[in-house]
Amino acid sequence: MTDHTFYLLRHGETEFNVAGRLQGQQDSPLTARGRAQARAHGVLLRDLIAAPASWRVVASPLGRTLDTARLACAELGLPEAAIETDPRLKEIAYGEWEGQTYAEIETRYPDHWAARERDPWGFVVPGGESYAMLAARAQAFLDAANGRTIVVSHGGTGRVLRGLYSRLAPIEIKALEQPQDALHRLTQGTIARIDHAEG
Repeated sequence: MTDHTFYLLRHGETEFNVAGRLQGQQDSPLTARGRAQARAHGVLLRDLIAAPASWRVVASPLGRTLDTARLACAELGLPEAAIETDPRLKEIAYGEWEGQTYAEIETRYPDHWAARERDPWGFVVPGGESYAMLAARAQAFLDAANGRTIVVSHGGTGRVLRGLYSRLAPIEIKALEQPQDALHRLTQGTIARIDHAEG
């Protein structure tokens, strides 16, 4: 029987994370702490899995996830060429809001902000996506994935993947944490958070 097990990693801390700015499908570099988090993901995975070369590594094609995947793979002894990319793993597109803080968005787009507060799952950001749209592509990824896979993705995408896997309601999915100092193991219908020490 095929072992359907996923390790889900969020990219390490970025400069936009520190500044409180929405990244969406833009990018900002990993900080020193973010690079340490990415390496710690790899160290922890090295302790958790046997024969890393027998696992697929699939990452969002955005820069911060690819950098995280490269650093984690280096700790696992895997070459950069082992990393596959899948656009379905990209972060939610925040369109016109990307690069701004929540406070700036609330001031500049009061009507849109109010609409988002009323319907946080279905609201489509101007020029971007809704969480419902993100969930559709995340579900397509889960439906197609199989075997043993290390997935390197984003905060929003990661919690949607976990929520769909657990069959949570949208309001429950939106409430899930988005850690950068832990990974999640998804197997046999259960999810376990596994923390690591940074450094």
